[in-house]
Amino acid sequence: MIKFFRKIRQKLLTENKFSKYLLYAIGEIILVVIGILIALQINNWNENRKDLLRAHHVLNNLSEEIRQDSIYFNNVYNAEKDIFLYGAEVLFNLHSNNLNSEEIDSIVGTSFRLACFTPAIKSLNNAFNELMASNLLSQIRSEDLKYNLNEYYGQIDFLKSYSLQSHQLSNDLIYELSQYYEVIPIKLGDAREISNFSGAAESQFTATYDLQSFRNNKSLNPKLYDMIDIHKDRLGGFEILRDLSIKIQNGILMEVKRK
Repeated sequence: MIKFFRKIRQKLLTENKFSKYLLYAIGEIILVVIGILIALQINNWNENRKDLLRAHHVLNNLSEEIRQDSIYFNNVYNAEKDIFLYGAEVLFNLHSNNLNSEEIDSIVGTSFRLACFTPAIKSLNNAFNELMASNLLSQIRSEDLKYNLNEYYGQIDFLKSYSLQSHQLSNDLIYELSQYYEVIPIKLGDAREISNFSGAAESQFTATYDLQSFRNNKSLNPKLYDMIDIHKDRLGGFEILRDLSIKIQNGILMEVKRK
């Protein structure tokens, strides 16, 4: 092909057809430019294709991380709702004298210890950080998916911040409540048994409660109520995360189908 064009140029020059040669030269330059543009376009397409495949890989990893988060958050949600919130409500009713002595059972003792407990907010975000730190985010076409991802991780950050802010209240309340009960071992073991003991086996311990003094401390009423609110606010946050995780999983599924 190069020899063919060279022969045409030589022929035009030997025939002194300069104007035709000039037009030919311009045409040849245009062909070269078009060839370069096509090559660049093909190269860009290949690079975009690689970025798209990499983005899909990161999205698949992100989907797995959110799936694992969902399992953890669901466990925390159930524990917070069925144990910790319930314990706070039991204590509030007990303090308000809405429970009589016949209704006081082992759950009251558990409530004194667990009503103020708020499980840690933990999540996996390696894939999301990789997505945000690279140009791969531009490969995601769905604006809804981008929005839901930002909302999801923003909600996790909010829950972490909220939990830290309420941590002082729960710690202070734990200290106050500890004044109204005492845990007593049913039988004392030797040093070896105690050192090897792990966990709080209810069968080996009993507790006594000073419920009258507990009820007489009126300052506990708003604090217990606030503790109930903290649990409910966290539960609401987990429900938001659950809805967002479903939307994100569906969005990722649709996005990775794109070729």
